[in-house]
Amino acid sequence: MPTLSKKKLNVLLLFFVAAVLSGTIFSAIELFGRKFIEIRDISVFISPVRFGLMICFAIVILLGFIFVDKLQKQLTKMLFATLVLWFLFILIKLESGMGILILSILTVVFSIRELFKSGSIVLKIVFSSLLISSLIAVWIFINNELDHFYTTPKIEISQLEKTTTHGNAYLHDTINYGIEDGKYIGLYLCEDELKEAWEARSSYDFDGLDEKRQALRSTLIRFLTSRGLYKDKEGVRQLTNEEIGFIEGGIANSNYIYKPGIRSRISKILFGYEVYQKTADPNGNSLVQRIEYWTASINIIKENFWWGAGTGNIPHEFEAQYNEMNSKLSQKNRMESHNQYLLVMISLGILGFIWFIFALIYPGIKTRAFSDYRYLAFLLIILISMLTEDTIETQTGVTFFAFFNTIFLLNSKDKSK
Repeated sequence: MPTLSKKKLNVLLLFFVAAVLSGTIFSAIELFGRKFIEIRDISVFISPVRFGLMICFAIVILLGFIFVDKLQKQLTKMLFATLVLWFLFILIKLESGMGILILSILTVVFSIRELFKSGSIVLKIVFSSLLISSLIAVWIFINNELDHFYTTPKIEISQLEKTTTHGNAYLHDTINYGIEDGKYIGLYLCEDELKEAWEARSSYDFDGLDEKRQALRSTLIRFLTSRGLYKDKEGVRQLTNEEIGFIEGGIANSNYIYKPGIRSRISKILFGYEVYQKTADPNGNSLVQRIEYWTASINIIKENFWWGAGTGNIPHEFEAQYNEMNSKLSQKNRMESHNQYLLVMISLGILGFIWFIFALIYPGIKTRAFSDYRYLAFLLIILISMLTEDTIETQTGVTFFAFFNTIFLLNSKDKSK
């Protein structure tokens, strides 16, 4: 087919942006209606990870129209800028850590790119300031979140209330229950009252499991802590029927529902890591689970370094490796690498891996497609995502990659090559 004209390519990209926008509208309906148990559920149609990648690329497209193509119509600029802010809002509420990381890296890469391209001293200063300010802001944000999670108010146990309003003794434990969002989980705890009050409001066994197969007792205690309520009869009574449903569904922190976002995502990671350190159980958090996936992957690679284990043997190799490691991963969480590079190494060995990297990078070099900021941003999105995901192992991921990779390569200036 003939090369697409710039106008047709722009129309195609805008159709993509419109499709992503429609997806975010459905996500917003789920979000504001609180029709979810896991925040990832607001990605209605596809994996939230793949959806996050598409949102990132839609942001790149819109910013390109505003700053590179330099749209003349102010109304269109304002519309596109509004869409960028909307996409950022959904990305944050989706708790897309990978999406935020990708946008941060793209900001750094393109700031450096413009820094070297620009002949103006003023612009060099502007881009240098932007780059340094961004890095400092990220550092400050991460430190503030760590302080928020771990910093607790000074507690004098002797000055805390000793009994509930019903005369039963409180347990005040600042050691065994840990810390979450700057609060001691084990303060103002009366399990006898908790059990009685819970079983009066729910058919779920207090000593049983919630819908995520977690100890319901622990889920309830953490949820009450996040709401600032005592872990007693009165605390349970103050929960709404909707919140009882959240706890039954496995939501252990009210902020996961009421205040989803980057802070909530960091809180989940930190709490999951705390549990992993104490129990060596990685099931509580997807990032901690990846430690197990990557450990198993590296062990398999060591045994199949040159030629790989073969594309058909992957499930068997992982199951055997998890058994050999005596992994505590539950059966449903025993997945593959969650890293495309490791998975290619396992399947095809080092020689296949080298060819894989060559096949990703060389076409853009040969056709000079990297001179197009959109292709550069797109490929960076794909390459970065492969660090924590098997990006092209799903239909959505491989279609996203194959479609835009082909479009940009075959519409590059040097298509004839």
